[in-house]
Amino acid sequence: MPSWDNVPKGTMCAVTLTSPGSSPPAACFTYKTDYPRPSLPSPKFCLVRIHAVGLNRAELRARNAEPVSPVEFGIFKDEFHNQCPLIIGEEFVGEVSEAGSETGFKVGDRVAGWAYGGGKAYDGSYAQYTICHHRRLWKLGDAAKEVGWDVLGAIPMGLWTAYGALFLAAETEPSDVVFIHGATSSVGLWGVLVAKEKGCYVIASTRQESKVQKLKAAGADWVVLESELQDPQVIMKIAAKDVNTVLELVGLEALGPISMPVTTRGGTVVKCGILGKVWQMPVGAGVVTAMRKLTTFTTLDEDYDEAGRVLAGAVEKVRSGIYKKEAFLDSVFELKDVGAAHQRMEDCAACGKVVLLVL
Repeated sequence: MPSWDNVPKGTMCAVTLTSPGSSPPAACFTYKTDYPRPSLPSPKFCLVRIHAVGLNRAELRARNAEPVSPVEFGIFKDEFHNQCPLIIGEEFVGEVSEAGSETGFKVGDRVAGWAYGGGKAYDGSYAQYTICHHRRLWKLGDAAKEVGWDVLGAIPMGLWTAYGALFLAAETEPSDVVFIHGATSSVGLWGVLVAKEKGCYVIASTRQESKVQKLKAAGADWVVLESELQDPQVIMKIAAKDVNTVLELVGLEALGPISMPVTTRGGTVVKCGILGKVWQMPVGAGVVTAMRKLTTFTTLDEDYDEAGRVLAGAVEKVRSGIYKKEAFLDSVFELKDVGAAHQRMEDCAACGKVVLLVL
């Protein structure tokens, strides 16, 4: 675990990963009320009282203690290790409880933070408290005082990943046609919301007919069922003009048969989702051609200041009703019920973000 000293201060409630890979998901976790509460390892960290946790697909992999890459440690790559932390969880919203002198935060700030992958350098967010480096922590702005913690918990990583993929990695323009493959995930629904707000024509896909209406309500101009995508020409016929950007959320296995063929010459496919849980692809698969650009966007790539502006702006738009919580928040569970929340993700029953409330 971390190379720095971190002497606990008191105790807290937390969910620990005690039996990785067990079935059902609830069997993997143990809810504890006396887990050691962390202390600040350096003046660059804050201690945050967590109020809500947004769940991510990568945590299904973490729950099974599957291998991770050093790149997933981000700014903590020098701390890389194969051991999964006892507490998993990639993102959170809450209030600063203690602020290091070099962080620029103060006690009481409402914040969002995140760390990556299944083998982070320190314990994650399935707990009442966590430490967070100031470069992975953002103020949510005054509007956050008027938005519930459950709703705030459904915003951070899904929003930033979608926004960054579409407008930083792909450089999508307001008049472009965007195809979001796997649009009922949290990132997918945020992709629909931000793309429509920018003036894009959005085509979204889902495997389940029961989720079509939610995508339309979020603003998708056209929703196509996965069963219709056996022929990529379906997307080309739907689009009023060429598809400029594909946000590929299903995974690597979809690049060759779907994402690349539907993208116009000179267009961009951004791969940033693993809904299909295929984490590797054979080298030389031949899906990238000179006519189309393939890029990968992860939240490791964030511009700190831009991420802060996007997050605070989204919270204000939620407060003012521009973004409706019904569009991106799927369901809310208490921390102790994390097994049921994971089961909902595992079953692909969710349409948007699954959130844990930390009471």
